[in-house]
Amino acid sequence: MRAGALILLGGLCVCACNQTPSVSQPIDYSHKAHIDKGLACEVCHQSVETAAAATLPTNETCMMCHQGAITDSPEEEKIRQYAERGEQIPWQRVYALPDHVFFSHRRHVKVGQIACEECHGPMAKLTSALTYPLVDQRMSWCLSCHQARGATTDCIHCHR
Repeated sequence: MRAGALILLGGLCVCACNQTPSVSQPIDYSHKAHIDKGLACEVCHQSVETAAAATLPTNETCMMCHQGAITDSPEEEKIRQYAERGEQIPWQRVYALPDHVFFSHRRHVKVGQIACEECHGPMAKLTSALTYPLVDQRMSWCLSCHQARGATTDCIHCHR
């Protein structure tokens, strides 16, 4: 009975850990509009090729293009309002791995040459802000990718 309860509890924890709730973004951002203008992911997510963690865009990054109006969108005006107030745009992280998992964007993007959409889905097609993960990044999904590419599946490489 005790072992059964532990298995049930473990199963509930796994399910709870893999559920990512929907978030609300401060700006209804269109990835498609930016990609269609020729911007690569790395322009806004600047550390993706150089650091373990990817960054969310800062006001300074957005203001490189949006100091003046490009469109008549009220969403674009919100960027300038945040900058005028000296506040960073409070983007909400959508993809987040558990704390016990180590993931290096640099290793996957720069070294492994894995395209962003392989892990994040068809971001280039999104015309509204991302509010939930497009890809269910469970451990089994990561393992199947590692196996398909001949990458290590040794636990210590991801669980530190």
